[in-house]
Amino acid sequence: MRILIIDNNMMKDSWGCENFRRYARQVPGATVVVRRAPHDDLPASVDGFDRILVSGSVTSANAQAPWIDRMLEFIRRAVDARKPYLGVCYGHQMLARALGGGDSVRRADRAEFGWTHIEMTGESPILKGLPKKFYTFSSHEDEVASLPRGAQIVARSESCAIQSFSLTDAPAFGIQFHPEKDLAECEQSLIRWKKDFKARDTLHPDKSKVLYSDEVGEIIFRNFFTL
Repeated sequence: MRILIIDNNMMKDSWGCENFRRYARQVPGATVVVRRAPHDDLPASVDGFDRILVSGSVTSANAQAPWIDRMLEFIRRAVDARKPYLGVCYGHQMLARALGGGDSVRRADRAEFGWTHIEMTGESPILKGLPKKFYTFSSHEDEVASLPRGAQIVARSESCAIQSFSLTDAPAFGIQFHPEKDLAECEQSLIRWKKDFKARDTLHPDKSKVLYSDEVGEIIFRNFFTL
């Protein structure tokens, strides 16, 4: 299996998507390829890849740039070729934008930072095995506002109506939250936010050890890699 990870991180200490690679390396015999979309490093073709993972980013979901246009086109080609696709946070938003246009994403009325209570509202192959309600880590100010044609909502939260969606005619999925982050990463992020954004509310910032579950990421990525 050849797994393509599209890295959209803008902070250099996040380049390489180590948290995604940690799960991809668990696939027996997998070849993992990481490419940097903001550096125009996308493959020329989606051919030759069996799974495509698209990371988060601090880039706005409505930002305009040549590299973003090229990534949106790459996503459309992946969906047309029916390549299994999983977008996380920014990758989730870009899936909606690629297929539904710029009106599909927006700045959220209420940002989510911290431990979000997710409620499953439908069925999705990548969420199979998770409880109907669970906590996971979030870090976003943008959100998916509306779904492209042929998509269905499969999870929500109190502040975000589209926490996860899937296409009905292609193996493409988006999740707004960050199940790939381990406990240490989540706690470091919360410390940074409390220091740099004192006026910004965080969700359950002192309950990381109680609310974190490594099973959320393990189940989601195992489901995706074994579709």
